[in-house]
Amino acid sequence: MHAWKTSMRIGGLALALAAAAAGVPVLTRAESPAPRTVTVEMIARRFAFLPEQVEVAEGDEVTINVRSADGTHGIEIGKLKVKKTIPRGGDVVTLSFTAPAPGQYAIKCSEYCGRGHDAMKAVLVVAPAGRESGAIRVAALTARRSFTAGARADWRRLL
Repeated sequence: MHAWKTSMRIGGLALALAAAAAGVPVLTRAESPAPRTVTVEMIARRFAFLPEQVEVAEGDEVTINVRSADGTHGIEIGKLKVKKTIPRGGDVVTLSFTAPAPGQYAIKCSEYCGRGHDAMKAVLVVAPAGRESGAIRVAALTARRSFTAGARADWRRLL
């Protein structure tokens, strides 16, 4: 039995070496999948961020493009030390970062925008690398489709 296990290991190693020599990527159990690039289109309006929840996986390269639908707002993810002002008029503000350790990270408005300012929040949900749920993929596709469809006519219609 021992000889059979040894020959299987050697055979598997030979196969992996042949695949690598041929330029075919080989994934072993110790390797994790490559980080994804995730782009989220977000609208800031009194007194909400749309979408209210952004789901990514640990290590993903994340870009959040934010536009204001009305006045001046701000976007801040305190634990990531990310903070920018979102000007009136629909100009895009871009936040780029690598998704941190799994957990939930508060997104809040950092510019006073009226009486409901304190309620203007969203959340960044980071799943463990390689274990993102199907809901993350579906949410990302839905957000992208909704924004793209609305952007063709007028992005303000999404509000």
